[in-house]
Amino acid sequence: KYLALKVHSSIIDDPGLRPYGIKVSSSKGVVRLQGIVDVFAEKMRAEDIAASVIGVTRIENNLTVSTDGRITDDDINFEVAEELRLAPNVDISKVYGDSKKGVVHLYGDVENPDEAKAAIWAAAKARGVKDIVSHIAGTRDIDITGRTIPAPSESTVPEQAARELMDALSEYEASLPRPIRVSVKDGTIVMEGEVATLEQKSVIEKKARLIIEGYGRQVTGIDNRIILDMR
Repeated sequence: KYLALKVHSSIIDDPGLRPYGIKVSSSKGVVRLQGIVDVFAEKMRAEDIAASVIGVTRIENNLTVSTDGRITDDDINFEVAEELRLAPNVDISKVYGDSKKGVVHLYGDVENPDEAKAAIWAAAKARGVKDIVSHIAGTRDIDITGRTIPAPSESTVPEQAARELMDALSEYEASLPRPIRVSVKDGTIVMEGEVATLEQKSVIEKKARLIIEGYGRQVTGIDNRIILDMR
């Protein structure tokens, strides 16, 4: 649940995605995105942002691309061609698209993968595009979002303590102005966020100390940066 909140917070920080009210859920590192966006590029953008959040191991992107009225493949081909023409890093003499039931197949030959990605992102801005398949020579296997999800590494003891604390604090989320963020710096557990009362702050710190005591001297202490919401 904490991971879902982090991803959701990152998505709504993007001005282009904020109006859509994208819903985020998570389980064991797998993040699910649900909602409706206007163009495929926004679906790609939401996935790109989610993938940048530490702790995400896989994304199930269930966002739906909305269409206003009936858009034919001919309409989509026209708009894809226009977006490719307007893209500064795309040579339209080398790349073209062909839509089949809203799935745009890109064909052509480019100098490097960056040009292919530029073409894919340009085509994704066209109305009615539901998905993109790249047949561009030499780049069929590229990740169209250009993102990578870091492979999980062995956690340090403070990181394990931080994760346990995040899970424990999830029970307070409903009563807090904002969720508490937990991180690790030089072996110290850092807590940041806002509470509604001083009593909440005290209860959270006691909970944190009980958990951290179980990890011994490998966790050097707690830096409580939680503040009282005065609004």
